[in-house]
Amino acid sequence: MKSWKKRIFGGAGCVGLAIVLTAGCGLVSDESPDAAATSTGPRPDPAVASVPPTSPSAAATPPPSSASASGSASSSGTPSGTGASTLVPELQAAAERAVGQNAAASLIALDMRNGEIVSTVHRQAGMSGTVAPGSTFKIVTSALLLQRGIVTASAKVPCPKFTTVNGQSIHNVGYMEMPGATFRDDFAHSCNTAFINLRDRIKDDELSTYSTRYFGLNSDAWKVATGQGSVDGVVPPAHNANEKAAQMMGQGGLVMNPLTMASVVATALTGKFHQPVLERGMPVYTRSETLPSNVTKTIREMMVACATTGSAASVFQGMPGVGAKTGTAEVGDGTNGWMVAFRGDIAVAVYVEGGDSGSGAAGPIVRDYLSAVTP
Repeated sequence: MKSWKKRIFGGAGCVGLAIVLTAGCGLVSDESPDAAATSTGPRPDPAVASVPPTSPSAAATPPPSSASASGSASSSGTPSGTGASTLVPELQAAAERAVGQNAAASLIALDMRNGEIVSTVHRQAGMSGTVAPGSTFKIVTSALLLQRGIVTASAKVPCPKFTTVNGQSIHNVGYMEMPGATFRDDFAHSCNTAFINLRDRIKDDELSTYSTRYFGLNSDAWKVATGQGSVDGVVPPAHNANEKAAQMMGQGGLVMNPLTMASVVATALTGKFHQPVLERGMPVYTRSETLPSNVTKTIREMMVACATTGSAASVFQGMPGVGAKTGTAEVGDGTNGWMVAFRGDIAVAVYVEGGDSGSGAAGPIVRDYLSAVTP
C-alpha cells in the first residue's frame, strides 16, 4: 500500500478515478459530464490559416554518437534549410491569442505528417514538463488494446459505477455508469472503471514496451533544437496490479508534457512516429515500427466521438473536423487540466497547471487554436 500511495500521490499526480481507501484518500475522476460548463464557451473564429504542404526533407546534420538518434527532420514551408525554424507564423500567432495571458497554460502543436512543431507557447513547460497526462494517455492504452485484439471499438465493455483493485474501491465521478457501453463509449466519455477492468489482459511491462516500440517514448534521445531542452515521455513497467490500473489511465509513474502528448496524437493517427523538432536539419530519434491501419482508423473515430458526443462535445459544438481526448490530473490538493486534439494535419496538446478539468480549463484554448487550422 505504501508504494502505491507514493507513486499515485507523488509528483506524477493522481488522474482519472476516485478511490476510497481506509486511509481516507480519494481521487477525482477524469471528467465530469458537466465539466465543460466551466468553459467560457466557443469564441469567434480568427482568420483560418493553412499549413503549407510538405516539401522534401532537409539534409541531416551528422548524427550524434548515440546509436539511438538517426535520420533528420523534414522540411516544410519557408524558410527552409538546416537550422530554420519550423514555426508557422499564422499558427504561432493563433496559439499566442488562444493562450493569452494564461501563464498556467502550455501549448504545443505539430504537423502530424513530419513532426515539425508549428506552434509553441510557454515552450519550456511545454517541452520539459514532467507531469502525469491523465486520461489523454488512454490513446496509447487504447491502441495497445486494439492492436492486441483485446477489444474493438464496437465491443461491449461495460462501464460500472465501481470496480476493485486489491481491496481498493474505485468509482467514476458522480458514480457514472454505462452498463451497455461499447469500448468507443468508454473512450469518448472517459470511463475509468472500464479501462481498469481490462488491466489483466496485458502484461505488467507491456504498456511500457509498446510505448517505446511504436510511440518513441522512453528513449531519452529527443533533440528538438539547438540549445532547447526537452524531456521525453516516460512509461515505466508496472510493478503490481495497482500501478498497472493507474497506468491504464495515464497516471502512476507516467511522465509527459505537451510535446510528448502532441506526438502521441500524431503517431496514433498517422501510424508512424516522427520525433518532434523545432529546428530543421536536427538529427532525430526514429522508430521503424508502424501502427496497423485499423488501429489508426479506430483511434481517429474514437477521438471524433469524444469531440462530438463525449466529454469534449460542449467544447467543440459547431466546429467540424475535430477529434479530441480530455484528461484531468490530481496532484496533492489541486488538479491539472489536459486536452489533446487534432484538426486537418495539426495535432495540439494543451496543459493547464491548476486547471479544474480538461474540457473546462484546456478546452477553450484548444478550440480557439484549432479555429485557425483548416479542417
